[in-house]
Amino acid sequence: MEFENVTHVQRAQARVGTSLNGAWRLDALIGLGGMAAVYAATHRKGQRAAIKLLHPERARDRGDRARFLREKAIAQTLDHPGVVAVIADDVTEDGSPFLVMELLEGESLLQRWKAQRGPLPPAEVLSVSEQILEVLEAAHARGVVHRDLKPDNIFLTRECGVKILDFGIARLRAPSGQTSLVGLRAMGTPAYMPPEQARARWDLVDARTDLWALGATMFSLLTDRYVQEAPTVNELFFLRMTCPIPSLGRIAPSMLPAVVRVVDRALEFAQADRWPDARSMLAAVREAHAALALAPPRSTLVPPPRSTLVPPPRSTLAPATDLRDPRALDERPPSGRPQARLSRASALSSPPSLAANARARSTIPRVP
Repeated sequence: MEFENVTHVQRAQARVGTSLNGAWRLDALIGLGGMAAVYAATHRKGQRAAIKLLHPERARDRGDRARFLREKAIAQTLDHPGVVAVIADDVTEDGSPFLVMELLEGESLLQRWKAQRGPLPPAEVLSVSEQILEVLEAAHARGVVHRDLKPDNIFLTRECGVKILDFGIARLRAPSGQTSLVGLRAMGTPAYMPPEQARARWDLVDARTDLWALGATMFSLLTDRYVQEAPTVNELFFLRMTCPIPSLGRIAPSMLPAVVRVVDRALEFAQADRWPDARSMLAAVREAHAALALAPPRSTLVPPPRSTLVPPPRSTLAPATDLRDPRALDERPPSGRPQARLSRASALSSPPSLAANARARSTIPRVP
């Protein structure tokens, strides 16, 4: 999902060249999203850093402020080289909080993917996924679930390392039996959001939610397609809550079976059928990587013809009250799992190519 608010873009760019509290000069706009703007900045003493500045209208919302500032606490809790370091936090003269963060050099995985203009090589996808899973294993061990893993929240440094960005909507898992009643609407990015998160079932969100998002990321990088596509966000939520994802092997027939197995299991509709934890998925990714290195060259990926998406039968659909605009999902959806387990055989036919997506893409990398 790309950021398109021209007013936000103009306001963010207007800050370039100005100073925050007489200490940090904003040198360049390097990221922009619905929650905050990110700048390369220089301290009056010469220190270089990234400044993540919450939008003024968001700063007036107590919940948004709390989520924004929680990123510092989570980064310090994890203290992992695969997580961007948050050095300090402060507040501007106009009352907007900001974070002083490690300034990275390189590109996001989204930028790398767009520059490729097609699927990324499987070996590269597996290598990046290994590093992501190492970070997730550490985060999950401390009870932190990211909840918004996607290509633009994964950064590839010039040293070929991986950094996971934006723990702004991450949370520490509540003790068993406890569920927060705050923010029970669907938060995250629909293209990489698993069924339980699309339903705003935060009591079900756990480590397997992040593994589903990683599976969706791998699927997209390997096929140059989203796992599902729909004309509107509401319809995409509708599909995500009710329909399983087609097998990677169906979309990419020449893909190595070991790679297909990794991605397919991560994307299972039922949480119980997915990889149980990051360590298990990491071991499978390493096995697939080793098998890929020994496999003979395969033919170039030629995706099957696209077909029109057809809504699933009414008998399998979630209640209509779950199909409202996700930005307005203020009530909890009905509890319970689907009445019958959905099989991959009933999955939708191949979603359309990303190249056919009519939405304009900003040249400024998106951050939440």
